[in-house]
Amino acid sequence: MHASSDIAILSRHPRAAAEARTALHDIAPTGSSGADTAALLLTEVVSNAVRHGKGAAIEVAVGFDPFTDVITGAVFDREPGLGDGDRAGLADEDQDMESGRGLDLLDAASQSWGVATAGDRGKWVWFQVPAA
Repeated sequence: MHASSDIAILSRHPRAAAEARTALHDIAPTGSSGADTAALLLTEVVSNAVRHGKGAAIEVAVGFDPFTDVITGAVFDREPGLGDGDRAGLADEDQDMESGRGLDLLDAASQSWGVATAGDRGKWVWFQVPAA
């Protein structure tokens, strides 16, 4: 067994999330609940990059390490800032909004996640989930 990974440069377009899921499907263990969770999180992070990023493209990296049984997803976009997606401080009526739940979803469904900035060039938003 060896670790597997894939990197794709995708057009910043609504269909980028589906293309990113295809890359994930190619490396994640078949039939694992973690693969489904990773696909959900990857869709969210890619959708945020498409909606809020800058530039014509985003970069998506996905990986699976069979030794740690961890799936990793990461998305790079050219917007160095991270919008406020945390709803913890919002009034009850504002928490029912249909968008802006990405960071809450990462908190709830990932093993870990974070943001790595590349100065003013952009940022990587990454997450890890157990495959099993």
